[in-house]
Amino acid sequence: MFILYFGIILISGYFFSILSERLGFPKIVGYLLAGILLNPELFDIISPEFLKITDVITHFCLAFITFEIGSNFSLKELKKTGKKYFSLAFFESFGAFLFLFIIFFSLSLFVLPLSSFGIATSLAFSLILASLGAPTDPSATLAVIHEYKAKGSVTNAILGAAAFDDIITLILFSLSISISHSVLGTQDISVFHIISGIFYKITGAVVAGLVFGFLFNKSIKIFNIKDDKSLLIIFLAFLALTFGLAKFLEFDELFATLTLGFVIRNFNKEEKKLIDITENGLEDLIFLIFFVFSAMHFKFNSASYMIFVLIFVFICVRLFGKYIGMKFGTGILKMSKNVKKFAFAGLIPQGGIVLGLSLLINQEPEFKNFSNLLVGIIMGATIIHEFIGPFIARLVLKKSSEIHSEKKKKK
Repeated sequence: MFILYFGIILISGYFFSILSERLGFPKIVGYLLAGILLNPELFDIISPEFLKITDVITHFCLAFITFEIGSNFSLKELKKTGKKYFSLAFFESFGAFLFLFIIFFSLSLFVLPLSSFGIATSLAFSLILASLGAPTDPSATLAVIHEYKAKGSVTNAILGAAAFDDIITLILFSLSISISHSVLGTQDISVFHIISGIFYKITGAVVAGLVFGFLFNKSIKIFNIKDDKSLLIIFLAFLALTFGLAKFLEFDELFATLTLGFVIRNFNKEEKKLIDITENGLEDLIFLIFFVFSAMHFKFNSASYMIFVLIFVFICVRLFGKYIGMKFGTGILKMSKNVKKFAFAGLIPQGGIVLGLSLLINQEPEFKNFSNLLVGIIMGATIIHEFIGPFIARLVLKKSSEIHSEKKKKK
């Protein structure tokens, strides 16, 4: 039956993504809608038992997604504009993180039912949720930029900041997880233990990514592997090895695969061919599986009137935090008035990696008191962001006078 279920998931995700695109929305909206309709708590199409075997698949999809993040970073480009846009990404990401933490920590202490579990649970919930509010999903904005051939300082600032804030998010997420484990009593709460634990996880992950990236590059060179099929097989093997070993050694597995992507992008002569293979041959399939599974894991029995209010609060606070962060960052970096006024709105869309990270929270027993609530907020916000993202991006670029063609690019 499980193979039958997998076929239903693939066909549903595909046709709903086609419908989504025809309605003018990103494919991810179709994937999420398919996952919601296949959710065992709504309809008796997929057995609840099937969800128990999806962890390995979602982990592999997440490894692929973080690999792609790392493969987007070119040393050449980093040397040119890396410092400037990394700083900008830090300000807008941390702005969202800070305000989300303050508001949701206050709510969890005095309004939410989490208050009955104590201040440690409220702190852990607020830290992790805030870290998941930091990143931007640039896909909607990128689609609009390409469609209308947008160019200018606002466009550059949006693309530059979005390129780096996934890395900042992984750092914030790793810090939040380590602190949360400590305050909940599952780890030593000493500052030294927290810092040394984070150092071990991130340093070990980077070393693992570098080593496997080096071995991958050497293997390709020594065995003269150039055909697409062989490259794809070797790549998938090294991706699984990197993620699996990092998890076994308790490194940050996402940083490990991100580092692998960076090494392959910058130190492999076949990188263009390999990136092309992954983007054209695997990306749509991986994203379909990942986002459909994400929506299928949502616990509707935890959904209530309050969760819709919290989704609205999350979106508003995150927007305000990014606005303050961008205003502060663009001021320090002495950027143009247009960038100060409009760029933050291009960073509103959210999705991609945060859904995967929220699923990791859902799998940890230490966070069982708030994992369903957290996943519900993140999933609801992601769906809304994916719907409104393209419209906001177009409006912002038009207001900043960086849309040079109102007509769609001819095919």
